[in-house]
Amino acid sequence: MKRVPLSLHNSDVGRANLRTFFRAAKGAGFEYAEPTKIQLGYFLDAGYSTKDVKEMAGDLKLSAVSWLENCERQGYEYVAMMREAEKLFALSAEIGAEAIEVLSGPTDYRAVEAFRRGTPYRGYMGLQGLALREQTALTVRNLKSLCDLAAQFGLVIYFEPLCWTPISSPLQSVPICRQVERENMKIVFDFFHAYIGGVTADFIRTIEPELILGVHVCDSLDVGAGEIPVEPVLRNVRLGKGSVPVKEWVEAIKATGFEGWWAYETFSKEEAEEDPILFAKQIYGRLRELIG
Repeated sequence: MKRVPLSLHNSDVGRANLRTFFRAAKGAGFEYAEPTKIQLGYFLDAGYSTKDVKEMAGDLKLSAVSWLENCERQGYEYVAMMREAEKLFALSAEIGAEAIEVLSGPTDYRAVEAFRRGTPYRGYMGLQGLALREQTALTVRNLKSLCDLAAQFGLVIYFEPLCWTPISSPLQSVPICRQVERENMKIVFDFFHAYIGGVTADFIRTIEPELILGVHVCDSLDVGAGEIPVEPVLRNVRLGKGSVPVKEWVEAIKATGFEGWWAYETFSKEEAEEDPILFAKQIYGRLRELIG
């Protein structure tokens, strides 16, 4: 039986640098790794090159680079986003990454708190206040542009909606992915955002496997009715200690016929303080137990 590919998520190594991240992934047996633009930026700012990144990664495939945020930006902010995207896409292509993570906005949950309370907030507020239908249409339009740009670099866009934003879960991202109508438009199925966003196993089984680029297995505490999901609080939990029906959802995703990569993403403060090399091995074993 063919084993599914596993990717080491950057969150699994706490604050480790890029070199340690790759070493942890290789030592544990991961086929893929998902670095962040921040990790890459620190490495390159130290005087290393993209060639050094590729040599250091070796046979390790780069599932994606995280992240381009606030993908629904409009006006002058849209222009800035496309410039940012071009630089990130070029870097990602040079190091051999396969995809770019794109996030809905506003990525800061405090912007949502401020909007709901009618209090000042100095920062990006997203499209809050517009009808969801209009926000969706504008997001689709932007994602089409991002996909077209990414295609020039041979990259895939994978869309991750954040659960405190207006477009909050696969309930919205799956239809959006269909509307974009680009071969390089995919979603990541993230257990945390999906759980808080109201997804069920029945919905998961309706997703076309070709729309899913990868899966982020993770856990979450419950959020109170009407409360804004505060990510650092809700995700401060080890896998299996929260409320997400992890095993049920794993089986539901497998039932779609999905054969892509799986990763574990953590915001647990305890797990962030683990030895990254040892913890990567533990995570690899846990994912193999869950997924096969």
